[in-house]
Amino acid sequence: MTLQAVLVKKLRNPNSIILVSIATLLNSAQAQPPANSGCAHHPKQGYHRSFEDAKKWAKKFDDPSRDKWQKPEDVITALKIGSTDKIADIGAGTGYFSLRIARAYPAATVYAADVEPGMVEYLKNQTAEKSLPNHKPIKIPADRPSLPARVNLVLIVDTYHHIDNRTSYFQALRKKLLPDARVAIIDFTAESPEGPPPEHRISKADVQDEMRMAGYSIDQDISLLPYQYFLTFRPLKD
Repeated sequence: MTLQAVLVKKLRNPNSIILVSIATLLNSAQAQPPANSGCAHHPKQGYHRSFEDAKKWAKKFDDPSRDKWQKPEDVITALKIGSTDKIADIGAGTGYFSLRIARAYPAATVYAADVEPGMVEYLKNQTAEKSLPNHKPIKIPADRPSLPARVNLVLIVDTYHHIDNRTSYFQALRKKLLPDARVAIIDFTAESPEGPPPEHRISKADVQDEMRMAGYSIDQDISLLPYQYFLTFRPLKD
């Protein structure tokens, strides 16, 4: 018998109505779901903000000081890209990684995918200026990874925390992966001095849980970056 039921029996006592009200509030509070119960300890919705002004964001994203902690060349080496691979950089932004990969692997195809039209136009201009015909800027919708071809590698840097309904998103991504493809996710730790507000950061454990639910297994946990975790996943065999 619940506390509320016991106290209801005492309604003949005029003072007991106060106790019953308290009990009702307690039971109601116990019935409420915990905050941030979307998946593991984090909500399903991503952190939304505008990146429309590409030139403004390029000053931050491509600031040479970023190289000290982002270690782009080391990251690209760790990815072990094949010379003719097809790669998708989802959330490519101003091309911090996609342009470097396209330059380092001229026989590879690099899809620089972003949801912001301004970023895609900026990427197209960079592609022309740097004469990188293997660098393919594309606009994708925010709710699904609509890539033009199946790929060997998907790179998602500092973008995972922006994606809504991540389990569904990465389930859909599996249809765009070639056999033995990998998905690399790099995002900020809770302790990092860089990155989104702390309440919008997603722990490494939560990423692993979400990716497992989307049908992936952990491939590597690479200890390389001071402010970010670096995880790679492979889709589970059907």
